[in-house]
Amino acid sequence: MGPFMRSDNKTDKMMHTLIIALIPIVLFSEYKNGIIPYMENKTDIIGLCYPLIVVILGMLTTYLTELIVTKITKQKSYYSYIPGLFIALVLPLNTPIEIFLLACVLGIIVGKMLYGGFGNNIFNPALIGCLFVLTAYSSIITSNGGYLNSYEVDAISHATPLSNISSTIGSYDTLVKPYGNLWNFFLGFIPGAPGETCSLLCLIGLIYLVKKEVIKVKIPLTYISTVFILTLIIGLMNGLGIWYPCFQVLSGGLLFGSIFMATDPVTSPVTGFGQILYGLCLGILTVTFRYLTPYPEGVLTSILIMNMLVFILDKIGVRNSNYNKKKIISLLVIFISMIGIIFAINNSFKKNNDENFNIISKTTKNNVTTYIATQKSFRGPIKAEIKIKKNKVISYEVLESSDEYINKVINMNYLDDLMVDPNVDTISGATRSSTALKQLIINVMKDSGIYEE
Repeated sequence: MGPFMRSDNKTDKMMHTLIIALIPIVLFSEYKNGIIPYMENKTDIIGLCYPLIVVILGMLTTYLTELIVTKITKQKSYYSYIPGLFIALVLPLNTPIEIFLLACVLGIIVGKMLYGGFGNNIFNPALIGCLFVLTAYSSIITSNGGYLNSYEVDAISHATPLSNISSTIGSYDTLVKPYGNLWNFFLGFIPGAPGETCSLLCLIGLIYLVKKEVIKVKIPLTYISTVFILTLIIGLMNGLGIWYPCFQVLSGGLLFGSIFMATDPVTSPVTGFGQILYGLCLGILTVTFRYLTPYPEGVLTSILIMNMLVFILDKIGVRNSNYNKKKIISLLVIFISMIGIIFAINNSFKKNNDENFNIISKTTKNNVTTYIATQKSFRGPIKAEIKIKKNKVISYEVLESSDEYINKVINMNYLDDLMVDPNVDTISGATRSSTALKQLIINVMKDSGIYEE
């Protein structure tokens, strides 16, 4: 039963307990994404009920899909409604309904029934459906509103907090302040997937499930601790305080994923030591994905990757004559991996860091990312606004500058030339000024991930 404790509890009782733990999260999603926008006159009666409609529709779709498959294959159906519930809580709220239904169908067929049904599947079915949809239809989901509810589109006008992490480590003003403070993160009033934003309810769910002896705490505790420690070290190496690892833990789907998804009874390790290794590896992979890839979340992919390695972790965790030797070697490999990841991430920041460059703000609305940034030039800092849409610079405007040569450069349409080719030659007679403007747009494009040297 994986991390589920071997006791007199029957699987039915465990699954019912899991549903009870998820009910407050579902109700909070309805309040945040349905009631608040409706009270602010940002949606209609359908929008008011939409979060609950999606949950019910997801559960019904996975139930009917599995029912049809079992009729054809003569297999038995178990807990077929649960993957639909998880898909509804993990996918962005604005996922088009036909794409959402596709995720539910694929999650059941490819992630569960293809392996022989409940108890035989290698991967978490809900995450299989979500991964396919987020990979194949990400641009459609983003253009449809992504993770922002109808109130957040006007009130916040930012993407999810983790989307602001790229080639620069960020600051409190750029990572946390646009959404209020860390209490907003803890209570769940930030953009994100319907079930993943409220850290408080996730932790209450953890306590409830552990007390009811439904899950063991080793996987979520090790997973969360690993992310916290790694990001704490990275933050300290870059002059950031304790708020930084707290931001990392409270952002995205880390808490929800570690508590409700990584502890799936079928797809996680059985042995105690295997569970610890599982959590450590999940934490390392998540931090790696967040910093060193274009995909800032990392939880979903990390869990699916580790699902493939569960049998190896359980073999390591079996107590035999070689147990202590395997234990020491495993921990040593993980420790070395953690050190390597820390230095790789820190070197990545240093490689892309220009001490003369500073991002004042970075906001995303309607698929357009707007940078307000400064670049130090010979005559003082240049402040500019640069807009990027679909991996292309669409606007470049100088807002402030004490450099008397800037107007000359602007009048020569140099900014237009930089938008087409950031490596265009500098202007004779205004070399330092044009160089600063050139470096400014290059640094912004590096941060957005669209510039290659």
